[in-house]
Amino acid sequence: MKYTWKFFGLCTLAILGYFAYRINTEVAPTQETKQAPAPDKKPTQSNEALQESSENPDEVAIPKKYQFIKKATPENFKTEEELRNSFSGSDRLVMDEFYSKFDQDAIAFNKPEQYDWLVKNGYPMPEDVVAGYKMSIDDLGKLVDQGNIKASYFYLMREIYKQNSGTLLDKLNKSGYDSEWSARYSNAEQIVMASGSPFVGYIFAARAAIDGKNPESVYAGYALASVMGDQRALNVLANAQNVDMRAFVSYLGTKMDMMRIANPNVFLGKPVDFPDVYSVGVRH
Repeated sequence: MKYTWKFFGLCTLAILGYFAYRINTEVAPTQETKQAPAPDKKPTQSNEALQESSENPDEVAIPKKYQFIKKATPENFKTEEELRNSFSGSDRLVMDEFYSKFDQDAIAFNKPEQYDWLVKNGYPMPEDVVAGYKMSIDDLGKLVDQGNIKASYFYLMREIYKQNSGTLLDKLNKSGYDSEWSARYSNAEQIVMASGSPFVGYIFAARAAIDGKNPESVYAGYALASVMGDQRALNVLANAQNVDMRAFVSYLGTKMDMMRIANPNVFLGKPVDFPDVYSVGVRH
């Protein structure tokens, strides 16, 4: 327990120190930074912050940039159990298998306002997961080409992150870095990193875990989600032991720098924190 508190204290200092440094180097957005990022990458379409309105108080409006296939607003569920139980059969199996890839329950909630937070901050909800599973990888890739954020989640998890780095590098070399496959891979990662959704931390962590990298890289992914407002993700660190703090801070800083390269303003106006986080069993 003593080590755990020390670890969390160091994590906090590292994160605060990193942001203090970045604040000193932050510049006001220029006309150039407001425009689209690099050519051949299309995160701008998915980064429009417009929202679909909903006149029904029992529905939650999905921000336009986080819409997947359908623009209809989902039902406003009160608990995670209620949401999960609305799916059955093969759809339930698909949903459970997808979320099992993460060390923290990505859709843990027990209040309507927490569900609202997840929907509005770009988390892939069960209806998204099931719809994405039923699509071919080529159809997902076409949505990636259009800048769709959630399609990029599913494309990366299905097509890219099931392979270790060595296999992936070999495929890149064989297909060529200018191939359609390579372009989609790069574009999907850029879209996710530029999105501003805390779920990017889960994606980073899942990638590190699948690749068999040091646990510090996995922890850094969940710490990043916490930095962006999802403090539930720190549950993963509650039992961390023998953590190399220098490696942890290095991984965290690298991931944050990658996001800033994809979108210089990604940390400006970050989401408000997940509401009443301790009500979902957060232990830190």
